[in-house]
Amino acid sequence: MENPTYLAINHQAALQRQMEVIANNIANASTTGFKGQRILFAEMVNGAASNPGLTQGARVAFVEEVGMLRDTREGAMVPTGNPLDLAITGNAYFAVETPGGTRYTRDGRFRLGNDGRIVSQDGYALLDQGGRPLSVRPGESRVEISRSGRITTESGEIGRIQLARFENEQNMRSQGGGLYASDTEPQTAESGAEVRQGMIEGSNVQTVTEITSMIEVLRRYQSAQRIVDTEGDRSRRTIERLAKIG
Repeated sequence: MENPTYLAINHQAALQRQMEVIANNIANASTTGFKGQRILFAEMVNGAASNPGLTQGARVAFVEEVGMLRDTREGAMVPTGNPLDLAITGNAYFAVETPGGTRYTRDGRFRLGNDGRIVSQDGYALLDQGGRPLSVRPGESRVEISRSGRITTESGEIGRIQLARFENEQNMRSQGGGLYASDTEPQTAESGAEVRQGMIEGSNVQTVTEITSMIEVLRRYQSAQRIVDTEGDRSRRTIERLAKIG
């Protein structure tokens, strides 16, 4: 294959990966606390051009994926009326206890476990500021949560929700199920971060924007395919002419 074909196929591979990310964003447009993603690409230069139409040794630019950028903007606040549905406004995450260690999430759909602990939909305990699971005493049913994360019941305060903040959210690793892990210790959330009881944070994906991006990616993929087809036809004609000369 000649350089135009290599370039077009490389471009198609990048577009295919981009399409996968867009499709994942659309699929999670209604997922609680989901943050849209974008791929970061970098130019990779190859100085060994061999196409007859290019100067020998010319620099040919390819692209390679170097990372994923997460859109950290807040999603819409959706009221539910459930006292254990929680949303965070501002730069912060809930901390939950998992078998793999502490993980962080913006998905605030909590419930009471059989042992009285406040747990996520997957059964992971919500942690307080000291890293301990938060529990409601037996027989208590009225749970009130202030904007600072202070939890009270009929018998008084039972603890304060840990609101974890990270200096660089892009370094957090997705663990699936709306959970993130971090190699750095969390910091205390800034004063602007608040808990909203009886609400959940929706996905921040804008479906119309994603569909528009999908159409653009598809058009670019088709353009690259035309280059591949054109180069294939050119090579075939060249071979046929050489065969006749021979």
